[in-house]
Amino acid sequence: MLRRKPTAITLTSEDVAAFEDSRIAKAQGAAAENARMNKDAQPADPDPNDELRPLPGDKGKALRTGQTRDERIGVSR
Repeated sequence: MLRRKPTAITLTSEDVAAFEDSRIAKAQGAAAENARMNKDAQPADPDPNDELRPLPGDKGKALRTGQTRDERIGVSR
């Protein structure tokens, strides 16, 4: 196998400035995305009864199994 001298990599101040500019732009884009997501995630008027409602998937779960409530929780009468 042939050996050769390692390649020297030089960085200029323009390279560093371009990297810093791209890093700042990326950080600002992420901050704007987070702000947009937080704005969309907060409902304007939260419903106080929202926690009491069943989830859409829970509605028919008991009906599909064919078990009564007592059978599901393990009570025998």
